[in-house]
Amino acid sequence: MAKNVLVIGGSYFAGRVFNILTSRTDLFELHVVNRGKAPLNNLNHVTQYQCDRHEPMKMAALLPDIKFDAVIDFCAYKPDDIRQIIEAMKNRIGQYIFISTSSVYDPSITTHKKETDPVVVTDADNPVDEYIASKAVLELECMAYCKQYGIPYTILRPSFIYGPFNYAPRESYYIEKIVRGKPVPVTTDCKTKFNFLYVYDLTTALQLCVANEKACNQTFNLAAPEDITYDSFIGTLERVSDIPFTKEPHTVAEVLSDNIPLPFPLENDDLCDGSKITEVLGLQYTPFEEGMKKTFQIFKNVYA
Repeated sequence: MAKNVLVIGGSYFAGRVFNILTSRTDLFELHVVNRGKAPLNNLNHVTQYQCDRHEPMKMAALLPDIKFDAVIDFCAYKPDDIRQIIEAMKNRIGQYIFISTSSVYDPSITTHKKETDPVVVTDADNPVDEYIASKAVLELECMAYCKQYGIPYTILRPSFIYGPFNYAPRESYYIEKIVRGKPVPVTTDCKTKFNFLYVYDLTTALQLCVANEKACNQTFNLAAPEDITYDSFIGTLERVSDIPFTKEPHTVAEVLSDNIPLPFPLENDDLCDGSKITEVLGLQYTPFEEGMKKTFQIFKNVYA
């Protein structure tokens, strides 16, 4: 029997990929609530409802009067976002799945961060810090209100997500330059390491979590096991690209002084251990080069 899943958000990047891929299986019936700015047209097993999440009672009235096996929340960004949904839908939620971020960990941790490592709620003195602090607060909010109403929760902390529909200028920053014949900035002295998550693997992780007792009241990092550097990232691009490109070398000091918008950490490692979800739920991560090869071809068609 198909599982009924309420998806909040889900019209851009990670949510859009989840809805498209999940629509191709008959294991789930998706009920997607968003503001309708990017419609999900002609997808099997997907019903879309146009509503702002900040009108939770209106949303509850729009939806069918059923108990959802899970709620997947792609777009909780501010404190009270989760509380409002749970209080409006408390008797109709079988599980609450909140997509947080691996950035909530204490930045002083230099090893691979595990789910048991401390999370820091920082003072928000810039938009990035505000986003991270809000995600950390929302994790606590999710756990507290789920406990209050007897709803199992699952918190996912993805690392850098890449893949089709990614609107953040990360991999696309480089691919656009390659396709348009512009030099690709590279660092000559940066040795920082970081992890990636292929967006298709996030979809698989979510599908594994829905109505799964092993995922209940659990927090999982989502990070492929390969440690990536700027050098290995550029090397992967060279192998997957069918367009030759030139490299423009810069020191880290030059990158910072010239405000070159390189998208990954320049001064400190940002590493996560994503093995728990493999051990508990059996998630298998896509090798980075395989995912980047597919991603390159998709963005190549966009920029061609």
